[in-house]
Amino acid sequence: MRIIFSILLLFLTVAAFAQESWTLNQCINYGLKNNLTQQSFDLSEKSARVDATQSKLNLLPSVSASVSAAMNFGRSVDPTTNDVTTTEYFENYNYISSSMTLFQGFIKLNRISYRKFLMQAAKLKRLYNQDDLAFEILTDYYNVIYYQGVVGISKEQLELSEFNLKKTEAQIETGIKAKTDMAEMQATYEQEKLSLIQSENKLEEAKLKLIQQMNLPGGKFVEVANEEEKPVAMPNLPSAADSLFVSFARKSPYVKMAEAQLNAASKSVSIARGSYFPSISLSASVSTGYYNSDKDERGNIVSMHDQFEKNKNQYIGATLSIPIFGKNEVRSEVKKAKLERDQAQIELDTYRQTVYYELMNNARELQSLYREYVQTQKQVEANDLAYQVAQRKYDEGLIDVIELLTVKSRLTESKSNLLSAELQWRIKDKIIDFYKGIRFWEEPETKDTPLKEKEREN
Repeated sequence: MRIIFSILLLFLTVAAFAQESWTLNQCINYGLKNNLTQQSFDLSEKSARVDATQSKLNLLPSVSASVSAAMNFGRSVDPTTNDVTTTEYFENYNYISSSMTLFQGFIKLNRISYRKFLMQAAKLKRLYNQDDLAFEILTDYYNVIYYQGVVGISKEQLELSEFNLKKTEAQIETGIKAKTDMAEMQATYEQEKLSLIQSENKLEEAKLKLIQQMNLPGGKFVEVANEEEKPVAMPNLPSAADSLFVSFARKSPYVKMAEAQLNAASKSVSIARGSYFPSISLSASVSTGYYNSDKDERGNIVSMHDQFEKNKNQYIGATLSIPIFGKNEVRSEVKKAKLERDQAQIELDTYRQTVYYELMNNARELQSLYREYVQTQKQVEANDLAYQVAQRKYDEGLIDVIELLTVKSRLTESKSNLLSAELQWRIKDKIIDFYKGIRFWEEPETKDTPLKEKEREN
């Protein structure tokens, strides 16, 4: 029964994936929750949080205790009389101690800040990877849509070639066309069949890459939903790019992560300098013991309570440690910490520069892609009209088959270019929205992912 149930559940899961389609936001949100790299960054952030908590706990005193029990045989020293004895006896020793660092050049306080900044950097690194992963899924998503469109165009052109092939075959039989036209048509038809197969292979490859990013179970996948969004002009975008960068840099995980790492590097310098200062520590301990060789005047073993009181030893002390000469190690550590701080500053400046030029370039590309889309749309219309004219001329014998196929090839290429320009514009538009602070994948979905729907049904 279990095997039958498992097989039935597998078929139901496959059917659910086969019948449903995923929107862009559903793909991204599923990937953010299940991507293995993202899970690794989650663990790194938790580890950094543990280190930050531990740095605070290090301010507390340390306490340790020990209890020992032993049976002594043969020649030994009696702990109650300090005489050599050969009588066996039992002993019990109890010890508790505590120590605390009162001053250490503010190293522990600076280490708390250092771990805090590293924790912030780990969190921001997770958020940055989350944003990066979202756009990787977005790119893979639109690659699937692109190759779906290419497959559609290839099928459409193949149908036209098949129609012309049959039409030319009929015209050869009536003597209107030569057999050489048939050969050209057949060659084009076979080439377009190959192009269709190649496009279908590219589509499967794009789907597989998207599956990997989302970490879908068992490699199952569904068709993606092509959300129509036609390009529109944004004339004022480049002029507003500078102010957009200023607002984005203040909240960008990419930049803030570098700022947190710079702050941590600055605290690292303070930690290294702390070794120049003397340190003061306080320690205390209490110990006692019990021995069955300790007897009173009547020869009875003294009670444990009385022995604990009699044998109690208490200690309290303070230690002052002053660094005098340490082979220049502290100075070298401070210099290295300063160099790491300078390196962190360079990385922060590099991050800001990278974000600035990426924003400027994306703003420029968004406008360029819109102009390219508009022009390609006109080209498709012109090539479509040219193909219709060429088809009529070919049917009337005014042009040869080579001219017809050339016009048809131009039409196919322009349609592919139009699809590419539209999808690239969509991607750049999402990127600009992101720079504006809009995480589009966080918008509430009115529909659950297909996998959630299936889980709810089960």
